[in-house]
Amino acid sequence: MPSKKSFFRSGIIKQDLRQHGWISIVYFICLLFTVPLELLQLASRDYVIYEDYKNYMMINPDVQVLFLFSIPIAAGLLLFRYLQNEAAVDMVHSLPIRRETLYVSHIISGLLLLIIPILLTSCVTFFVTNSIEEFQSILTLSELFSWTGLIILLTCMMFFFTVAVGMMTGMSSAQGILTYIFLFLPIAMVTMVSYNLSFLLFGYSTFFLDEKIEYLSPFFRFIGIMGETKPFSILEITIYTILTICCFFIGLGLYKVRQLEKATDVIAFPFLRPVFKYGVTFCCMIVGGSYFSAAGALNWNWIIFGYVCGAVIGYAVAEMILQKTWRIFQFRVFTGLIVYSAIFIIILFSIKNDFINYENKLPRMEQISEVYFGNKYSMQELSRNDADVYSDSKLYIQDVRNLHEYITQQKDFIESQNEEEFYAENMVISYRLNNGKSMTREYRLPLQLMKKQLKPIMEAEPYKRTLPDFLQLHDKTFSINIVANGPINKNVMITDPIEMKELSKVIEKDLLSQSLEDLITPTISWGYFEFTRKQPDQQHQYESYSHQYESYSLDWKKSYDEVTSWLDEHGYLDDARVTIKDIVKAEVTKGTKKISKDMYSPDEIFNQGEQFFTITENKVLSEALLNFTENPVGHTYHIKFILKNGSEWYGSIPDEHVPNEISDLFH
Repeated sequence: MPSKKSFFRSGIIKQDLRQHGWISIVYFICLLFTVPLELLQLASRDYVIYEDYKNYMMINPDVQVLFLFSIPIAAGLLLFRYLQNEAAVDMVHSLPIRRETLYVSHIISGLLLLIIPILLTSCVTFFVTNSIEEFQSILTLSELFSWTGLIILLTCMMFFFTVAVGMMTGMSSAQGILTYIFLFLPIAMVTMVSYNLSFLLFGYSTFFLDEKIEYLSPFFRFIGIMGETKPFSILEITIYTILTICCFFIGLGLYKVRQLEKATDVIAFPFLRPVFKYGVTFCCMIVGGSYFSAAGALNWNWIIFGYVCGAVIGYAVAEMILQKTWRIFQFRVFTGLIVYSAIFIIILFSIKNDFINYENKLPRMEQISEVYFGNKYSMQELSRNDADVYSDSKLYIQDVRNLHEYITQQKDFIESQNEEEFYAENMVISYRLNNGKSMTREYRLPLQLMKKQLKPIMEAEPYKRTLPDFLQLHDKTFSINIVANGPINKNVMITDPIEMKELSKVIEKDLLSQSLEDLITPTISWGYFEFTRKQPDQQHQYESYSHQYESYSLDWKKSYDEVTSWLDEHGYLDDARVTIKDIVKAEVTKGTKKISKDMYSPDEIFNQGEQFFTITENKVLSEALLNFTENPVGHTYHIKFILKNGSEWYGSIPDEHVPNEISDLFH
């Protein structure tokens, strides 16, 4: 008689549905309150911007995240909970049913419990959306299909992932904890390792990692897509589908070879025990090193102390968990830690001494096709806007390469600088090579101490054309509002298209003519330009003014002489910034030492002075106002302007720009 093999048993599925059917009900109610009922609430409000909700992911996104990363995980825990109980696992596996059949049956049960609520919610949402006229043209049927498919995919992925993790452990509590740990582990591990490499390797750059790190965790990726018109790309959906299928087969494979007596063990497979132990040790070690590197201002003694403490604590905790006792303090238990420490010391020594020549690597001129040099955060902002920030100018490439060579030669000098005395910025050097590859380095540079090397680069047009201020000037402008800095209420609104075009051209001319001193000297600006422009693709009748337009600001630097002249010619200058006419007098004092970063309150610093002098001469006041800054770091001359409106404006003047009339007062 031929044998029949079934991949599932309907009896098991029916039993699961009877026992755990409440999961499906809870999931349906949660989804019902999250999407369709939220749509009805939005429609009942007196005022709502319907265009804010471009797809169903924007409907209660934070609540969707909560349910998506909790209920499917709960289903995976409960449906296979019998594996974590000694009596239950013996009873179930004494039945004449193959393990593959048991596994597939429970999987089908889980899919039915989780997918049916999504489909029912989708149907309800369809009718609710069509009952709200304003949403009909925005939340279309294709958007609903996309949302339904995506939620089903992510739900299945979280369910299969939880099941696969459950096969590795013999405790339900450990299964739940490890599931969430594995969700966050990739992003946490990469972040910590990258942070440690940033102070182990001179020039190590986290730029591209910062841009893509959210892709390492489905949870953070889901958080990151909130507000996006197209949440997931085809590639991402394909990857998630493959991961879901892989988790299914990994769970099946582990289930088939799992030993039944491993129920109640934290780790069910002997080959995974060292992975768990040394994984916990490594994670605790890099956390310890990261903490003490920040707390100890990159002091190597403290960093090593952090590594040692983290490794010992992590190893001890892992052993206690595996052995289920705190009595692990025997020499033989810690022999593994000794071996681990020896391997780590070799790796750390290799990285610190740069055996791979990472720090001194420099591409040859003929290998470079394009280059970027600039502030790290400016590059990140421009990259998000798809701006091309690279230059192919051979002269500029040579200058940047010369700077890069100087930086590698002056490593000790740059790393030894005290940021309390000299301001430093995170600067990026990025090469595009002829072979299609790229090479990026990141340095924290004391700009004031490298003027000679920076001058040919930062005064070059390719550098200035990659500044965010320059690129923003070329957007279509609806209005320009000029707002004055300082304790005074002054502003000028320009809406005439001809004047706005002229002013933008003048700002561009001033920006491109900036000297190195203008770019790096920390003086306060006269004010700022607030450009208002119409948002692209915002033509819907239900939008408010604030949603049709967006604004961005651009500093009105004191070195913008052409701008000042243009405003003066058009009669706007006196209403656009603080002038001598607004000032009654000024008081100055001199500190005994330069100000550090920790002392940043200008009024408190001023009041600590011992000698005070009053200035009323317009010529001296004008020069002092021109070089005035609210950032006192590194300065010894401090000033207080008294305005006609009764306000007091505290700040300082860089020592190298103090008028002679002021410095002579203290001699």
